[in-house]
Amino acid sequence: MAGFLLLAGAASAQVPAPLSETPTAATPAADAATVRANMGLPESEAGIVEEGEPYKIRVGDRLQISVLEDPSLSTQVLVLPDGRISLPIAGSVFVSGRSTADVEAQLTRALASGFAVQPTITVSVAGLAPLAASSALEAPIRFYVMGAMNRPGAVESDREITMIEAIALAGGPSPFAATDRIQLRRRDADGVETVTTFDFERVEEGLPVTNNVVIEEGDVIYAPERGLWD
Repeated sequence: MAGFLLLAGAASAQVPAPLSETPTAATPAADAATVRANMGLPESEAGIVEEGEPYKIRVGDRLQISVLEDPSLSTQVLVLPDGRISLPIAGSVFVSGRSTADVEAQLTRALASGFAVQPTITVSVAGLAPLAASSALEAPIRFYVMGAMNRPGAVESDREITMIEAIALAGGPSPFAATDRIQLRRRDADGVETVTTFDFERVEEGLPVTNNVVIEEGDVIYAPERGLWD
């Protein structure tokens, strides 16, 4: 009997632990926080995103808006650099940092006046904004915003930003801006200036953009005023 018990004990010692109990390599807290924050999830006081929290909409995301009672209002929209989307009837709606459920409720209230019954609105994320790797700079860069912008002047950033993000930091173009021909003016080491045109109207229309370059120290963003017939 004693021999049997010894054999049974040895056999049981060789049984592998259940998968759920198998040790795994711990993910560093900072890395987990970065990944989850890039996914748009909120961050807890401990620096880790709480599981189960809803995704928060970010600038550059593409949203699918569906209206059950009137499919003609269903559309895809891009979250603009100012954090807003534009829809018929509802107009301009701020959505950045909010969950899809929050935006559904907001759009339901905004569209209710146009329906005999409360409309059924569904909001989903059709495309995520590109996730950039860590781009912190050793020293802030300063660039300048001029012309028909909401907040012209000198702007500083402590991380790499693109043209779209720079325009957002400046509060976006003013209502008088010729948004299809915003200029990026840059001088090289020899003092030679190059001028690149950026079509911000494509951003507003949710279309792919070109020349969304990374801003450099000393760059000047200039928004000319639109003409009488623009």
